[in-house]
Amino acid sequence: MPSVSSLGLWSGQALSRSLLVSRTVAGILATTVLVALLGSGTLAWWWLRPAVNPSVDQGRNVAADFLLRLREGSPKEVWESTTAEFKSAEGREKFAARVKANPWLLESMEFSSSQQVKVNDVERLEFVFTAAKSGKPVRLLLGREQAQWKIDRLSL
Repeated sequence: MPSVSSLGLWSGQALSRSLLVSRTVAGILATTVLVALLGSGTLAWWWLRPAVNPSVDQGRNVAADFLLRLREGSPKEVWESTTAEFKSAEGREKFAARVKANPWLLESMEFSSSQQVKVNDVERLEFVFTAAKSGKPVRLLLGREQAQWKIDRLSL
């Protein structure tokens, strides 16, 4: 009669195979779980990431509010509604001089259009308003800063 060890039922070889199969299954399961977690994390980030552009209505309202505050002579509120990049590029005194040199900026403004523009290879929305009396356009580009949309550029 053959012994148990000669059949390989309890031998080290059978135990090694059993451990190898267990480790392989565990590795496959761990890899599957890791891929699922990474995939769902990536999808969550994609859906929850901040927008590059505001909606047209939201952007128009932010830009119109900026122009209204400018017309009403609220320099502190106007300045606070701009991004750090705007402040760095313009400077408070330069911006004040620019407004003074272009008094039509203080006219009542009407929304004309919004359009896609490329800034550093990123599609952005530009909002165009027209001065009611002089008919001159002002272009405003918005940027997101501290979870708020602010004026990032003003072009005459």
